[in-house]
Amino acid sequence: MAAAVLTLIVHGLGLAGGVLGWLLLLASATMFVGSILVAKRRINPPARLSKGPWMRLPKSLMAFSAGVFLVTLPTVGVLPPDAGYWLLGLVLLVVVSGGLAEMFFGMTWGGPMKHAFAGALHLAFHRRPERFSTPEGAGRSTGLKALDLDDDKAPLGVEKPTDFTWNQRLGFDACVQCGRCEAVCPAFAAGQPLNPKKLIQDMVVGMVGGSDAAYTGSPYPGKAVGEHHGDPHGPIVAREGQALLDAETLWSCTTCRACVEECPMMIEHVDAIVDMRRHLTLERGQTPNKGAEVLENLIATDNPGGFDPDSRLHWAADLNLPNIADLGQVDVLLWLGDGVFDMRSQRTLRAFVKVLRAAGVDFAVLGNAERDSGDVARRLGDEATFQALAKRNIATLNQYQFLRIVTCDPHSFHVLKNEYGELGVITMLIIIPPILPSFTVRGG
Repeated sequence: MAAAVLTLIVHGLGLAGGVLGWLLLLASATMFVGSILVAKRRINPPARLSKGPWMRLPKSLMAFSAGVFLVTLPTVGVLPPDAGYWLLGLVLLVVVSGGLAEMFFGMTWGGPMKHAFAGALHLAFHRRPERFSTPEGAGRSTGLKALDLDDDKAPLGVEKPTDFTWNQRLGFDACVQCGRCEAVCPAFAAGQPLNPKKLIQDMVVGMVGGSDAAYTGSPYPGKAVGEHHGDPHGPIVAREGQALLDAETLWSCTTCRACVEECPMMIEHVDAIVDMRRHLTLERGQTPNKGAEVLENLIATDNPGGFDPDSRLHWAADLNLPNIADLGQVDVLLWLGDGVFDMRSQRTLRAFVKVLRAAGVDFAVLGNAERDSGDVARRLGDEATFQALAKRNIATLNQYQFLRIVTCDPHSFHVLKNEYGELGVITMLIIIPPILPSFTVRGG
């Protein structure tokens, strides 16, 4: 990028004075060294790297960097201005023109350098700017974005490629097809019909229309390349016939965000997948397998298993757990989560209660006032049920005072910490120095 910009300034605008010409020499020389490393990488590329047009990338980088270096030598005075015009002209015609074509016009042809320009804009206008500024957790931002359910004109999820926000579409074009997301995806490793790299490339196809036949990376397991077709204004998942994606591809994602963590271009794969799931669930009612039953249970009983909500503390009948409703104020609120309905998780909870008591921790539980955190509803695309549960829990929590929330449920931990804040603030936290060291149990 630096070499491209400096080339425009030095040779396009004729501003070679001072250090600009020398900076261009340095940038082009560095670029040439980098192109050698790229060429070495492409001799026997790993399976996760896409081939096709990407195989010409090192040649294009070499042509551009070497040609610009030679043409810039007379500009900085290393060679006389009239020296080697024929040679430099030949270099400019044969080498530089090819490199320039790839560098500056290749992005409109879908060439490898398209990602450099789209990627720069994507990072500058990222839909999660907090990833660049939040010191805690290395700038991670893991909470899903909430839908505005009060806006009657806003679509419920994403039905067609043009429904994505403009900076999401920039993110799709920023993909360098390095395959790091593919290498860490548990669904892909398990043979599920999902490859996060191909999914992003399918979104690129959808924005221009056509088939995925030109894709040269690993396909979705069990699905041949060339079977899918898309259109910018057509449905991503068709009700019948061919479309850009199959519904089972979207439902194969575990929303673990491993792909997002690995992506060097900071593309938000999970946001895109959940946005498309929301359309399938909220608009079409096409939640797969047991998903529809789980959502019905959450609506009817406030827990995904359909258990009697008043049986939340049956497992702890002999523990005499303190209820925060009786105390009003404690140091630690123990959030039980849905482990209360699972026998193995109940054993974990019983052991943890013993630890708290042995440590002399002042704790209490919400008892039957606690409801499901809504995590599973949100990941199944039912944003309405999630927000209803979340707002009810926030209202309950705001009735009491406590220093911190501790939980053995990793899903509740994530949603309480990272996703409730967008829907409402827990206002009754006591902001005083804690007596005990701060701790939070993350694992189940």
